Amino acid sequence: MELNIGEIIIAKRKEKSWTQEQLANAVGVSAPAVSKWETGTTYPDITLLSPIARALHTTIDELLSYQNELSSDDVSELAKKAARTYETDGFEGGWNYCQNLLQEYPNSIPLKFYLGNLFQSFMLMKPDIGKQEIQSYYRQAANIYEEVLSSGYAKFSYPATIILVGFYAMLNELDRAQELLASLPETKADPNLLYPSIYALRGKHDEAMKLTQENIRRYVPRISQALGVLCSYAREREDMDTAYTLAKINFEMTKLFGIREESAYPNMIKILASQGDKQNALNYLEAYTEIILELSYDYSKNPVFNKLAEEPKDTSYIKKVLAQSILIDKEYAPLKDEPRYIRIVEKLRKITEAPTSTFCE
Repeated sequence: MELNIGEIIIAKRKEKSWTQEQLANAVGVSAPAVSKWETGTTYPDITLLSPIARALHTTIDELLSYQNELSSDDVSELAKKAARTYETDGFEGGWNYCQNLLQEYPNSIPLKFYLGNLFQSFMLMKPDIGKQEIQSYYRQAANIYEEVLSSGYAKFSYPATIILVGFYAMLNELDRAQELLASLPETKADPNLLYPSIYALRGKHDEAMKLTQENIRRYVPRISQALGVLCSYAREREDMDTAYTLAKINFEMTKLFGIREESAYPNMIKILASQGDKQNALNYLEAYTEIILELSYDYSKNPVFNKLAEEPKDTSYIKKVLAQSILIDKEYAPLKDEPRYIRIVEKLRKITEAPTSTFCE
């Protein structure tokens, strides 16, 4: 881990309006030695840390940039910076930056929670990644979340367990995944499904409608995800008729509700392409590309969700990931020689080359 002790020495020395020579005299070294500390060429000998701290009216912890615990604001800023690093430096740069942060702040459970899962959102940006390499990243991330879980930090116990179940499913460690699922409290009923009736009976109709809309918005993506799993299973068994039917149901449902439509297109396109129906596949791909270009999560004009207050959300990064996922996915290969596909690719490349705003959940 690289220390920024030189920068701190400069700042503290200037606060005292000292020259390098004055600091050198105070701690019994030469001025060139102080210069080397401040430029990062060398670090002070460990025996000099206390004299330097006393001379500069600071502490050894501050010299070494040591923090026992990060504030929530610190964690949020570091998570945002980590996301920006993934975007600007690519997957490897972002991953390495996160690992360095975790080494620098090993006691911060919140930081582990927010950084441990970040890599998944950026993995699509790494071309030609193999199964073994993917599993390596998931293994390291699982180890991080096991630390979060064992910490007893109540706020993160449930979500960390859910994330770990997904990780162990990816790693095919199904016994551990099942063990974690069994540890979750059994919920007999979702209170959010019952509250709308109570609100309505009390005359709180706005609250009832809002919560009902929130329930729909929460469950439609879950149903879509489940249909996607069933479709993938049918495709693995080469039951393409069933796979197409499930993909079509998913597509029509998301389109009907007008929510997360982008998630339903890929299966439709891939199934049609694999069956040789290139023109229909391209029709869906063109529509999918337009969805990506115009991607918005503003549901204010949707009558199913118009009671929900939506905060503005920049979708530039999500657009880039979706576009890149098409460009690197080999299942689109049957379409690659089609003129329409070539024109679509040109649009997608422009999306991937466009600047993005900070991504952070």
